Amino acid sequence: MASPRVTEPALTRLERQANDNGPIPGENDRNAVRDQLERILASPVFRNSKRNSSLLRHVVERALDGRPGELKERNIGVDVFGRAADYDTNADHVVRSVAGEVRRRLAQYYMEPGRDGEIRIDLLPGSYVPLFRAPGDAAPAVGVPAVEGAAWRSRAIVAGVLVVVSAAAVIGVRALSPANAFGRFWDPFFASGNPALLCVGGGGQQAAPESGRTLSIGEFDTQPSRRMHMSDALALAGLAAMIESHGKPYRMLNRAGTTSFRDLQSGPFILIGGMNNEWTLRLTSGLRFGFERLPNGARVVDRQNPSKSGWSVDFSTPFDQFNRDYAIVSRVRDPRTEQTAVIVAGIGSWGTLAAGEFVTHPEHLDKLVPFAPKDWEKKNLQVVISTDVIHGSSGPPNVVAAHFW
Repeated sequence: MASPRVTEPALTRLERQANDNGPIPGENDRNAVRDQLERILASPVFRNSKRNSSLLRHVVERALDGRPGELKERNIGVDVFGRAADYDTNADHVVRSVAGEVRRRLAQYYMEPGRDGEIRIDLLPGSYVPLFRAPGDAAPAVGVPAVEGAAWRSRAIVAGVLVVVSAAAVIGVRALSPANAFGRFWDPFFASGNPALLCVGGGGQQAAPESGRTLSIGEFDTQPSRRMHMSDALALAGLAAMIESHGKPYRMLNRAGTTSFRDLQSGPFILIGGMNNEWTLRLTSGLRFGFERLPNGARVVDRQNPSKSGWSVDFSTPFDQFNRDYAIVSRVRDPRTEQTAVIVAGIGSWGTLAAGEFVTHPEHLDKLVPFAPKDWEKKNLQVVISTDVIHGSSGPPNVVAAHFW
């Protein structure tokens, strides 16, 4: 069914007034958004998940009814998930966890071919108030890269993903504090007065043109080295938003191959991506947990227990049978660059996305505490995490091993 056309000015007003808790104009505009909501919920990405569908329907309807002020974590827990009015949101993360999954599924839905002509519904990190955009109305973006895969070539989609960078002030994370795991993990990174660098893995090497021929703009723009996996882009966006929300300046390099050793010496840095990021492979080569290529895949290797073989991915596995990815999260003082390095790296892109979720959400970093020594904030650390992959989407990160030194 074709998506009803909503004019840009109408949706702009709709978004602004919804967020201001004001009246919603235009019954036609509201009906068009509701039609789009039903289209999303009927898609394979959502139709088999009652929890994700219930949360998305609830927040969209509240916004369209002019009641976005009710979209708070506790209220959603009570109204959608049947929690008691006085339930402990610090102990029960159901709303945050499901909202994170909804964001991933929305990104997956809009990555499919033919979605460019549909109304865009977004749920930004740190907020439960949805944003609505007319077809073709790309959000502002920072450093928009090309994206890997025929279904992911639209820069508008990546712009929608990276809107969290320009809207970073809304991200909801706890303040840095030595009393919580989030602060203990990130304090060494933010303690540096120098700007941070975010370096994400690329899609491959640039092909050399035929002798005597110059590449056209179109050929250059579709080179493997110009591409980024959508899951890596999502992890990049979340990390950039978190850093900006804490007032730290940063810059992004969207290909590891363009990052020099001098770049890494300039300040604290984050490496995003595992097998597709050469700096990740270099810096983890001397650490306990690292990556190792296999004939048909790759694995996370424990160099203190090299015979351990469970943390692996077989790249020849049929997509509909693939159900688990692994990742390494590292925070180390790198002796070669003399900078604090954070590495967020999966064997596959699902692991990288889950690793990004792990380090940007306090409730996930809390999972590290049972593994950690008393003064772990002063130590280097590595964490191996697993994530279940269901219908192509990664689930919450789970800690399977940790090392501190």
